[in-house]
Amino acid sequence: MKRIFLAAMFVLTTTFAFAQYNYTETGANGNTIVSGQYSADPGIVAGDSKQTIETKLSAVHKVGVWKYWTEAGLLQAEEHYTAAGERTGVWKTWHLNGQLSTEINFAAQTAVIYHENGQKAEQGGMNNQMVRIGSWNGWHANGKLNYSGSYDSNGNKIGIWKFFDISGNNLGTENH
Repeated sequence: MKRIFLAAMFVLTTTFAFAQYNYTETGANGNTIVSGQYSADPGIVAGDSKQTIETKLSAVHKVGVWKYWTEAGLLQAEEHYTAAGERTGVWKTWHLNGQLSTEINFAAQTAVIYHENGQKAEQGGMNNQMVRIGSWNGWHANGKLNYSGSYDSNGNKIGIWKFFDISGNNLGTENH
C-alpha cells in the first residue's frame, strides 16, 4: 500500500512539474521584457482578443520566478510565486538608474522602499496582499525622518502619526 501511495505521489508531482508553461515576452527591439512560468499552458493563440487573453490567463497562475526588463534591457522587477501561485520570497523593483526601488520580503512581512539616490524612503510591515501593516517610518531623500506611524491589519492608519520637514523639524501629529 505504501508503494502504491509513493508511486501515485511521484506521478502527481512529475505531472505538475511538467505541466508548467514557460512564458517569454519580447519588446519591439527583440529584447526579452517578461520571463516566467504559468501553472499550465493558457492556450493563447495569435488573434485572441484582449478579453479572451484575460479569460485564458485567469484559468492559470504564475509560478516560480518572474522577471521584467525595460526595452533597453535593464532589470525592472523580480517576483517569486509558490506552486499554488501565492506571493513568496523577496520581491524587488529597480529605478531606471539601476538603484534598488523596493524590496518586499513576504516571509518576514516587511517592505523597504528607496529613493532614486539609494537612500531609504520608507520601511515597515507588509502582508501577502501587499497591504501596509504595523509600524512604518519614512525619510526624506536627505535621510532625515519624514514621518512615523502605524497601520492596522487592514492597512488603516492607527494611533499617533508624527511628521517632520526636510530639516528634521517637527511639523505636527495626527491621531487616528
